[in-house]
Amino acid sequence: MRALKPDLARSILAVSQSRIRELADIAMAMDGVLRLYFGESNQPTAQYIKDAAIGALKEGYTFYTENAGLPSLRAAIARKYEEIHGVVLDPAQRIVVTASGVQALHLSIRCVLDPGDEAIVLTPAWPNGSAIVGMCSAHAIHISHPLRGDRYEIDFDALESAIGNRTRACG
Repeated sequence: MRALKPDLARSILAVSQSRIRELADIAMAMDGVLRLYFGESNQPTAQYIKDAAIGALKEGYTFYTENAGLPSLRAAIARKYEEIHGVVLDPAQRIVVTASGVQALHLSIRCVLDPGDEAIVLTPAWPNGSAIVGMCSAHAIHISHPLRGDRYEIDFDALESAIGNRTRACG
């Protein structure tokens, strides 16, 4: 029997290599470089977090959870969100726990975009958003997010003129 060797999807091949990854590859070969290129610090994980992870493993939290995450965790997130923002969220309907921010972004964009749709991306921006749009076979429309003084501002005229019939997202 002949083994199948599938080709990569055209939508994946169209995504350009991340400049962040390119810089990280160079930096990883150097000594004394802070790992800020991935958004992490050079500080080790706090001991209380490591202890909580060890405790969870000892308590048997080693199996799959509900699709949206542990209900107790989602409820705790809802309480903290209300404490910080004064907004009440239904944890069963409005909170989903993911393994990472990139996974959350990927799932969110995948839920909104179909092939051929458009997403407006304010630039400069983290490149993963545009890459995920491309992996959906959708189109990222880049709009300058001009630096005025020490803050980036939204050019609402440019944003409004970029909205088309296939625009489904903006970020």
